[in-house]
Amino acid sequence: MTQNEGNLEVCLPWQHVQWQRVIDLHLNARLPHALLLSGMSGIGKSRFALALAHYLMCSEPQGEVACGHCRQCTFNLAGTHPDLKILEPEESGKQIKVDHIRGLVNFLDQTSLQGGYKIALISPAENMNLNAANALLKSLEEPSASTLLLLITDSPSRLLPTIRSRCQSYKFNIPAVEEATSWLTKLIPPQTDAVQLLQESYGQPLTALAMLETDEISHRQKMSSEFIGMLKGRETPVAVAGKWLQYDLVSALEWLSRKLAAIISLRMANKTVDDDWHEVGVKVNVQEVFRLFDQVVLLLDQLNRGANPNKQLALEELMLHAYDSFRKSSPLK
Repeated sequence: MTQNEGNLEVCLPWQHVQWQRVIDLHLNARLPHALLLSGMSGIGKSRFALALAHYLMCSEPQGEVACGHCRQCTFNLAGTHPDLKILEPEESGKQIKVDHIRGLVNFLDQTSLQGGYKIALISPAENMNLNAANALLKSLEEPSASTLLLLITDSPSRLLPTIRSRCQSYKFNIPAVEEATSWLTKLIPPQTDAVQLLQESYGQPLTALAMLETDEISHRQKMSSEFIGMLKGRETPVAVAGKWLQYDLVSALEWLSRKLAAIISLRMANKTVDDDWHEVGVKVNVQEVFRLFDQVVLLLDQLNRGANPNKQLALEELMLHAYDSFRKSSPLK
């Protein structure tokens, strides 16, 4: 694969296998009308979907990428292609509602304005509520000619089985460390440790880049200090809950769930964890950690399904549970 002349998306180095399979289907006129792209966040599923859309719409593809200079590519570079629609929640974490999907179905049913593919991306597809998901089935069961629906999901199990069964699925795994590090090194400041940054992002290269552009790294350092300080009695659970109000709740819970999972791995499989977390991890009753982990995952699932709990109360309840779980096992100094 070569780079296009513009700034259109191309597939990432660790996506070549999936890319080749899809391109081969297209070249043999066997591309299905719906693809389900699944895998963890931060590994480039949306980039893959856009790269495919740009390639399929390009009038003069160069090898296996969009040329970047034809009329169709010019539309895509400007983000104004009339035959490409990207559907996302109005706000992060919110549901995709039935009216949004009905508009998308109507878009797909219309004749292509440029005479080629009509393509729609839904991301994250698991955020469709039940009515929206059922409305989408019409396009999946009776697709119009030359249309392609790309569903992007971190959690395919949360999609209706009837939707999953009508899509051809492509699973994206976290890339190998060497491949991700090589790619990341070219995009970050020379003084930045790519390996450490990748570790902080749990192997997700695009998440790593996003962390550099925000305060996420310093937030995680503060959260770690505050949480462990609470476990050691330096701060109260209510005080720490108040401090965590400044953080994005979903990001904070995802981070905490991974820390708790690391403690479980430490106790069950003798895996290594960060030094500060090792100190608290070796003393706690692992069954208490399992219960706390379940609470975090349940709250995350509720948030991902569109729930809107009182953030302060949810954090206070979580911190009190954490404090009790760790302190009852063995007092920490």
